[in-house]
Amino acid sequence: MQPFDLHTHSIYSDGTEAPAAIVRAAKDAGLAFVALTDHDTVMGVPEAMAEGARIGMRVVPGVEFDVDYSVTMHILGLGIDPDAPEVRKTLAESAEKRERRNAAMFARLRDVGCPIEDAVEGEGLITRLHMANALVKKGYAVSRADAFDKYLLKGRPGFVRSENISIAQAVAVAHAAGGIAVLAHPCQIRADKHAAVLAAVQSGIDGIEAFYPGTTEGERTLFLSLARQHGLIVTSGSDFHGANRPAATLGCAFVDTPLLLPVFERFMT
Repeated sequence: MQPFDLHTHSIYSDGTEAPAAIVRAAKDAGLAFVALTDHDTVMGVPEAMAEGARIGMRVVPGVEFDVDYSVTMHILGLGIDPDAPEVRKTLAESAEKRERRNAAMFARLRDVGCPIEDAVEGEGLITRLHMANALVKKGYAVSRADAFDKYLLKGRPGFVRSENISIAQAVAVAHAAGGIAVLAHPCQIRADKHAAVLAAVQSGIDGIEAFYPGTTEGERTLFLSLARQHGLIVTSGSDFHGANRPAATLGCAFVDTPLLLPVFERFMT
């Protein structure tokens, strides 16, 4: 089994690399396949697929849905048809909601003396990371972490709650588009992780990203145990963001274990 990576982000969400560049880097790294999973958009998938076909690199079309839960939770749709009507409709609605939220956040930041619209840079959807970069660029914060802490986290002056789809909706869209739904980076869920995974299981998820940078041994044991109990596929992803998260290199979360063989075989056939 060759290494693979089922979680990456490009310039079309909050990464710094073009989709084609990610595909080339994945091939150079010796990966068997790579998935492009930008937040709430498939804008970069055609470019990634075309580059994969050109250089002989297998690309898994995907998306990362921001979903509604008591805390931040994300669901990966892997192996989806990006042109499926359910995908297009859901992502168009999500884009409209994100635009409303962004406008409200920009207004709140202006109200506290931090206008940043002219400094926000991005090719696709604008996220809080783009806003954090703009706050640093204009001198309102000394780092992205400082920008989030001062302005963008819940309870801070620039925060506006997002309007996301439900877990069940994300699962249904992934399934309708011919893919699988995977709970992304459960280690990052800032709530009872056992309860959060069970909520996702009850909503019909197919898999769990148990192999992810920063996951502790205890967390992985819990996620793998829940995967066995509920018949979930186990996946591995780096959450690659390029220069925005330099420690997360392509394929870095992969472990050569039989636990990953089912997902490897699924996307290699």
